[in-house]
Amino acid sequence: MTPTKSRSLCKASSGIAVPLAEVSTRVSTTAPGVSFERIRIEAAVGGTPGDSSTIDEVFVVPGNPGVPGFYERFAQTLWRELNGAAAVEVIGYVGHTEQDVGTKHTKWFTLGEQVEHVTAEIVGSGGGETRQNSVVVGHSIGVEIALRAMKQHPSQITQVVGLMPFVLTNRKSVLQSFLSFLVRVRPLVLFVAGLVHVLKKIRPGFLRRVFTKGMDACATKNTLAWLRFGSVVNMALMGRTEFVELADPRGDGDDCGGVLKQHGDKVSFLYCEGTYCISQIPPP
Repeated sequence: MTPTKSRSLCKASSGIAVPLAEVSTRVSTTAPGVSFERIRIEAAVGGTPGDSSTIDEVFVVPGNPGVPGFYERFAQTLWRELNGAAAVEVIGYVGHTEQDVGTKHTKWFTLGEQVEHVTAEIVGSGGGETRQNSVVVGHSIGVEIALRAMKQHPSQITQVVGLMPFVLTNRKSVLQSFLSFLVRVRPLVLFVAGLVHVLKKIRPGFLRRVFTKGMDACATKNTLAWLRFGSVVNMALMGRTEFVELADPRGDGDDCGGVLKQHGDKVSFLYCEGTYCISQIPPP
């Protein structure tokens, strides 16, 4: 694990003074030599690790494209609202990075492979540390990943909070149907990714106008850094496996309905009006 940047923040929430937050962004490497990013804010105060009355850590699982930089402000807000009592970490997807880290690994990764990667990071298998009393906050497809992780390790993940969950396809959504079609056509995915690569070199201003309209300065910076051939391909082809796996719930206990039947009391979902990924959630 190699730290790439860190900075201190000290802000107040609701007029309450909070400790100094040291935010660090790291690029880590998996065993096969594939990079991913993480953002972590260490706990400043808190109870005894493993105490059932406390939360040891909050893990944030992004939506696709799984780049932690887009969730940095969210992580800071969570940390402040908890008054620094728990560590907050955003786990990036394997092979999905904001910065071009120069890796020659060109493999793209399925939803199942991202579940395996994120789950291993949450339970601490990579560092040899067993984590307990962890809350996982997922966004979009990150909710599906969080639910599968909880099914595998229910004793370590005490709660899952889903923000705008994508856990079943919405057959009534025209936009979702269109996106599902696009990512299934590999030549089209490669063409769009190649076009982005060329435009970034010769017309960066055009990319800024098209892809960052309405974004703040931080999101604009993250988006422009992320946009490149490999990133677009990884996002689209992972998206293909999302639509395939979530279109036909298997009913074998691994889909959303099965997980909710076992752990529904530990799961909370929040949807926003107009979210295109809204679908009928199977009752627990």
